[in-house]
Amino acid sequence: MRTFLFKDIRFVLIFSVVLLDIIGIGIIFPIIPDLLKDVGIAQNASAAFWGGLLSSSYAFMQFVFSPTLGAISDIFGRRPVLLTASLLLALDYLVMGFAETIFILFIGRIIGGLAGGTISTATAYLADISEAKDKKKNFAVIGAAFGLGFILGPVIGGLIGEIDVRMPFFLSAFLCFLNFFLCLLLLPETLELTSKNNFQIKKLNPFFNMSFVFKLPLLKGLFFCFFLIAFANTVYPAIWSFWGREVFGWSSGMIGFTLACYGFLLFIVQAFVIRLKFFDNLPTKKLTVFSLTCGIIALFSFGLVRVEVLVFVIIPIAALSEMVNPTLKAFLSNEISDNEQGLLQGILNSIVGLTSVIGPISMSYIFSLGASQGSIFYNPGTPFLFAGFLFLISLIFIRRFLS
Repeated sequence: MRTFLFKDIRFVLIFSVVLLDIIGIGIIFPIIPDLLKDVGIAQNASAAFWGGLLSSSYAFMQFVFSPTLGAISDIFGRRPVLLTASLLLALDYLVMGFAETIFILFIGRIIGGLAGGTISTATAYLADISEAKDKKKNFAVIGAAFGLGFILGPVIGGLIGEIDVRMPFFLSAFLCFLNFFLCLLLLPETLELTSKNNFQIKKLNPFFNMSFVFKLPLLKGLFFCFFLIAFANTVYPAIWSFWGREVFGWSSGMIGFTLACYGFLLFIVQAFVIRLKFFDNLPTKKLTVFSLTCGIIALFSFGLVRVEVLVFVIIPIAALSEMVNPTLKAFLSNEISDNEQGLLQGILNSIVGLTSVIGPISMSYIFSLGASQGSIFYNPGTPFLFAGFLFLISLIFIRRFLS
């Protein structure tokens, strides 16, 4: 009983660490335009451009350095990486909170990208303390924290940003310090000394760590599918607000409400639905196929829908598709050795970072083509159709790789 209780405490702590991290990220979303105006970028079009560059710089640093952080956690342990990442993220928010120029903002975002190992290291931590059969539902803890964090973060940030545009950054820094002390005081290390990898200077090289992708044909194929799925999912943050405004004339409040609905349903799916006996007993291939099929239905429906109320019918189907991420991560985790779990999660986080750089640019460009009044085929939902096609390709390949 004592072991079970201690194990439960670790799950709660990891959930709290990720939740506080995501709330910290979400807090700053609503006030980025005002912050850019504060550093001298007043025009909305210019602010959108610079805001995109800031996001891309963060994602690019994650793409390059996440595998290295994962490899470091396999050598020195999960706890030191979580502690260091929390402190660096706090520094990122403090730098951005005090920034007076766009150059300083970029320094802050680069520091934040370097520290983007919280999620991947937390997932590796869960892999360390989970049985093979439980990884699928335990990895969903991360998704549940994402869903809840992206509801609470923007709401808190929007309210506090009304008082002072800099205050949300200092609150985010405080949450990172809170994360640091939670890990320092309560979170035990999961890697035994005998399980840790030996230190090798080449493992600090990001490109050496990325070569792990090409070691096994099965992993290479599933990494490709994971890339396509992550790329397709960038359609939501990239064009949801523009699509809603173009098709339905949504206000900012309505856009926020629909995103909150999605975040809430994501939390329900990851925290509860995936743990239902029916889904828990499904083999990896069947659950992956089910999730991708839900995603294909949702994305093609978003691409074609013109009746507003139907959006709220499609959103729960889209939320069910999110079960594919913990399912694939669990399968990949069970395919490799215990002393490479950090590297695996770092590479997966790196793939997400890459799609976060190229995805918004691609989806926004496709939207501009589809939503242009002068286009031959006017359809603002074209990016969703493209994303649905990417899901369909993933489904075809996954059925082959998991057969």
